[in-house]
This record gives sequence, C-alpha cells and structure tokens, in this order.
Amino acid sequence: MEDLNSMCVLRGSKQKAFNEACCAFANSENMTAIAKALDMNPTMLRNKLNPEQPHVLTCVELVLITKASGNYSILNSLLLGLGVVTAQIPQDASVETFIKRALENSIHSGDLSRMALDHANKTSLNRTSKQKIISKIQLSISNLVMLVSEIEGRTTGVTPFLSMSVDFVANGAPIPGFS
Repeated sequence: MEDLNSMCVLRGSKQKAFNEACCAFANSENMTAIAKALDMNPTMLRNKLNPEQPHVLTCVELVLITKASGNYSILNSLLLGLGVVTAQIPQDASVETFIKRALENSIHSGDLSRMALDHANKTSLNRTSKQKIISKIQLSISNLVMLVSEIEGRTTGVTPFLSMSVDFVANGAPIPGFS
C-alpha cells in the first residue's frame, strides 16, 4: 500500500512539473507562429498547453512543437522525471578549439554563479527566473557535450592522431636529434 501512495505522490509531482513547463512554454513562445508551422489552430495549441483544458498534448505533437520552437523545456521536464537531462546541440554549432570551449564553459559557470548569488536569500524562484537558470544550464551542458564530441573526434582514427602530433611538435616539443 505504501508503494501505491509513493507512486501517487510521484505522479502528482511529475504532472505538476509538466503543467508548469507547458504554462511557461505558452507564455514565452509565439503560439500563432508555432501553430502555423504545425498546421494547427493556435487556439487548439493553447488549449493543449493549458492543463485546465480537456485537450491533451500527444507525444508526436510535443516533438513537433519542440522542433518548431527550439524550446525544449516541456520535453526536459518529462525527461527530468526519469533522471535524464537533455542537451541541445545547436544546428549552426561551429568547430571551436578546446581552449575556446573550455573558456565558454567558464563563462557559463560564472553566469550560473551570479544567478545563484542573486537568488541566495530567496526561499523560492518565480517561473521567469527558474526558466532563465534552466536555460543557462542547458546552454552550459550543450557546450560541454560539444567539447566532449570534439575531443572524441580528435582522438579517433589516424588523421586526428597526426594532427595532434603536428600540434605537439609545433608547440615546442623536443625532437630527438634536433634539440
């Protein structure tokens, strides 16, 4: 019986997080433009994102809305319930150096530290602040994923090995017989 009660509590908290994400999404995005991209009535889209309405957002609609808007907040709220965090890789992500990515991560960490200090004495966050913080965290995670991807790309195959070797020698590594 205790397992059933804990499942109800879990279900209630996850539903509340989903409802809040839907409301935040509806408040921050242009519903008319998204509905037009999906060939859907804007009022129907608003109703599907309103927890007080009988219309329900389907999984396929969620994916389409997410792709059309580029806003992953609803999807993230669902996956967070499973203990999974997503990282959006920007479509126009350029290949950057290891140093630039690491410094960008420091910038994101600094911004998060500033946000934490701004909210240190508060007992709760409003939706706008919460979404800004989550957005910054997602940006930081995306940057780290791109950093890992680039490092992995540099260390597979022969060409990256040769490239790293040339970098090593060009940056002043001693070469036997020449030093």
